Amino acid sequence: MDAWGYCLLAEALPADRLAQIRLRLEEQAEAEVRRGALEIPDKVNGPGSTNQWLLMLINKGRVFQDVLDHPVVDQVLEHVLGPDYLLSESSAHLTRPGNPAMALHTDQWWMPPPVMPGAPRVAAGRITRESAVQGPLRRADHPIAAPMVVQTMLMVNDFTEANGATRLVPGSHMTGVQPDQSVPHVVPSIAAEGPAGTIAMWEGRTWHSAGPNTSNEIRYGMPTLYAAPQMRTLMNFTLGTRPEVLADASPRMRRLLGFKVWSGYGSTGEMGGEWARPGAELIGELEP
Repeated sequence: MDAWGYCLLAEALPADRLAQIRLRLEEQAEAEVRRGALEIPDKVNGPGSTNQWLLMLINKGRVFQDVLDHPVVDQVLEHVLGPDYLLSESSAHLTRPGNPAMALHTDQWWMPPPVMPGAPRVAAGRITRESAVQGPLRRADHPIAAPMVVQTMLMVNDFTEANGATRLVPGSHMTGVQPDQSVPHVVPSIAAEGPAGTIAMWEGRTWHSAGPNTSNEIRYGMPTLYAAPQMRTLMNFTLGTRPEVLADASPRMRRLLGFKVWSGYGSTGEMGGEWARPGAELIGELEP
């Protein structure tokens, strides 16, 4: 992870758990298609895309919640982000045959680039994927931002170059810039290939994309994003987690979902409170 910006965990899950996950994904994907899940604008899925996203997986089966508890993944997360981090995304990406290549990108494109005192800067709230500073594939010779997120990708079936395995640019986490958005890519990349049960992990500055699926099979991947506790998460778990899931959640799961107060952040107005609470349980307007 330190040298190349990514790592692979071999045999991270056993075959029986993978079979349960695969079955649940297939059932959920079919049911969501019947509800119009593929009717997504090109600006979300990309022009010509045939893929399908299953979002907020923690609401869609206990098998998806159990995947979040992996001791080796936790060790890597702590190495990169420290002992405190949040769940930012829990999804599945079904890349169907014919799906084109995605543009290279990073998972923390929103990070304002460091500048010298007094130099022009980009206002943090004005940064977009399109306006993020792009640059060449070379190691920076000036300070760069620290990694603030880590992505994990569970390979539910075999990931191959033919079926669109995630593409990674080794060493790109040290550039301090965003990649060129051209497709085909203008820099060399590698396919993160591996048998089902492998977990690929990369930090937030690493250039990556989904590869084109030129095979005749669906590629089943489960991206799970983790973020430093200061960050706004990709998915709003404190609002979107279903009540029955939250009622059964362990303290660790509640922490991942953002309900644990961190250095005062995430509080719901109780001085010294350890956990966020619903507004209905808090003091409102009082009469004198």
